[in-house]
Amino acid sequence: MDELDMDKRLAPAWHRIERELGQRPNMSGSALDMRQQYKQFSEELGALYPKPALEAVEDVAITKHLAVRTYTPDVTAKDKHRLLPVGIYFHGGGWCCGDLDSEDNFCRMLAKALPLIVISVSYRLAPEHKAPAQVRDAVDAWTWAFENAARLGGDPSKYFTIGQSAGGTLAFAVPNELIALNRGHEVKGIISLSPFVVHPSNVPPAHRAAYKSFETNANAPMNTAAAMNTFYDAFGADPADSSVYVLHSERLTKFPATYIAVCGADPIRDDGLIMEKVLRESGVRTKLQHYENLPHVFWAFACEPENGSFLGDVIDGITFVLDA
Repeated sequence: MDELDMDKRLAPAWHRIERELGQRPNMSGSALDMRQQYKQFSEELGALYPKPALEAVEDVAITKHLAVRTYTPDVTAKDKHRLLPVGIYFHGGGWCCGDLDSEDNFCRMLAKALPLIVISVSYRLAPEHKAPAQVRDAVDAWTWAFENAARLGGDPSKYFTIGQSAGGTLAFAVPNELIALNRGHEVKGIISLSPFVVHPSNVPPAHRAAYKSFETNANAPMNTAAAMNTFYDAFGADPADSSVYVLHSERLTKFPATYIAVCGADPIRDDGLIMEKVLRESGVRTKLQHYENLPHVFWAFACEPENGSFLGDVIDGITFVLDA
């Protein structure tokens, strides 16, 4: 799809963002080039918005290569001893970009809004560390958080995964691995925001007709097919590896309740749409939010969907999986 056709599809709210920026935001070049661009985007956007105050924010080194940041919200006196839900949060960036700071504001907003405890994970990045290192780190972070529920003040019956973009992929990958370890009961739900779940070269035959966005949205704002291919090559997973590309997993019928957010103007739009359909038809309780005329992770720019609130939708999604 050419740029003119994409312009016609994008929501007025996004066009306002581009006018304010004076450009159409995108990343290009090598994985390391995009890491620097991602960091610059994160720093510039983070400076625009005040950091919500919380009772406690703490960085914890789990191993020499794995760290987390815990966000504990303020609670009223009567709720002081109530155990809180816990979201294990995975940042985006194609498994090549991002760190504990890149989505710090969003983690703070989540913790404050529900309230809940958020544990953000700094996993190893490609190309220095090939897949499935990211999945292993994510599972190790989950294990640490679950084993430390009492110290954190978390309710072990209300632990869930959450992430955006490549972090949304990890939000699927962790339950997939835990189910294989007979620990699937630990995960109450999944919140996956604009994930990838299949390599474009290995879409199952049953879903090929529905997998169109990687071509039709190849040159969308914020995320392009070229950028995704660079990330896929950088982390180097076999396209058939179901620990990474979870659409191929044989454990989907055992997944917990799942909320998926999909951006319509995104090369990986159909990853989320197909995943929701497969889970729903496998008997999993699902909820889908489709932002048809907005690009990948539009919310990072404080761009809101028409007649709604992205944060409000995510909170509704969390409530949905916790009540399932």
